[in-house]
Amino acid sequence: MKQLLFLFVMAMFAGCGVSDNKSISFDEYQELLKQTIFTIPDTMMNKEQLALYIKIYDFMWEHIYVEDNCQKLSVGKDSMEKAGIPAIYYDVITYSIAETNEAVKEWIEADDDISHVFLKMDSLVNESKVGYWNNIRPKLLKRLEAN
Repeated sequence: MKQLLFLFVMAMFAGCGVSDNKSISFDEYQELLKQTIFTIPDTMMNKEQLALYIKIYDFMWEHIYVEDNCQKLSVGKDSMEKAGIPAIYYDVITYSIAETNEAVKEWIEADDDISHVFLKMDSLVNESKVGYWNNIRPKLLKRLEAN
């Protein structure tokens, strides 16, 4: 289920700003992804990995916003690094944002049924933030404390 959450969060990061440019290729993205904790189920993470996982999601949900029905990340790589998150995560996240942004644009232009899901991005982001802070994060923190 947590892997689905990761995919959902990556989909939620579709943006129209900082993250529109892909600074890495698909192959580079795949290699970087292998080096991150995103490939480990959170139930299998050690204490340090779980702490980083929480830090990354806290940071993302604090810095995502919607403007003109597009999601944006309000910070750059340097801000993530200052927060103690390795730069590799910025590259992985912004690549995912750019990919998802392209897919959403195509869905809306095609006017297929799924495009309507993405038409109210502000509502989706707000509901996702509430779900993370009120439901998912407390459970992750309990597991972190138990380790």
